[in-house]
Order: sequence, then structure tokens, then C-alpha cells
Amino acid sequence: MGRLHLHLHGRLKDSALKSLAETYQARLQSTGLTVHIHTGELTKYLSKLESMNGQLFLLDERGSTHTSIDFATKVEAWSLLSSDTHFAIGPAEGWQNLGQHIPRISLSEMTFPHEFAAVLFLEQLYRAFQINKGTSYHKA
Repeated sequence: MGRLHLHLHGRLKDSALKSLAETYQARLQSTGLTVHIHTGELTKYLSKLESMNGQLFLLDERGSTHTSIDFATKVEAWSLLSSDTHFAIGPAEGWQNLGQHIPRISLSEMTFPHEFAAVLFLEQLYRAFQINKGTSYHKA
């Protein structure tokens, strides 16, 4: 089964957002999600991401958007793959037109600070797993 990995460029510094991220990480622990923290230059970060096995998606406001239900379907499919799926959030400055050949996922057409995007994405991953389990967490 494929594992899901979230890659962040730098640690979350805002204590409130860090606390929320840790809450969702704890809720996702049983799913096998791994969160990786990267530092250094953006080009080196992207190069490291591209060298990993499996598929890679960059989180970017110009990426494809999905409803929570559609995203849950994709999460289920990615979890069933034999290869891993990696999601990457860039630094505060964004991807700076790098990695244009890499597929992108958007949380919204709006722009969010990268720390807030990390929390939103963790919550959407948690929501996707809850939708797939059939719990009442997602009330739509």
C-alpha cells in the first residue's frame, strides 16, 4: 500500500498553527502519514522532492481544485497504490515558477501563508480519511 507524505519547507513557527498541525498529525497517525521538514534553498528542496520514488504534487494556488469528496476519492486511490504519494508545500515565497512540470493541487484560488496551508491540508487529509471511513466528521 502506498504511503502519503507531506513535505514542508521549514518548521511551523506560529504556535497556534503549530498546535493545530500537531492535532491533525496525531489524528492521522493511524493512516501512516509522514510529515517531513526540509530546510535550505528552494532549488535543492525541489530537487530532493523530485528524486523521491512515487508521485509528487506541489500545493499551489494555480493547481487543480477538488471538493472534499473528490479529494477523499483520490486519497483512497493513492493509498491503494504500490508507490508512495508526496505532497509538498513551498516556502513563504511560493514555488517561484520552479517545477512547472510537476502536477499541482490547490486548496483554494485564494493565497494562504504556507504555515496556514499546512494546517488546511492536514485537515483536508483528515477529512478525506473520515469521509472514506463513513464517519459523521464531514457534514455536507
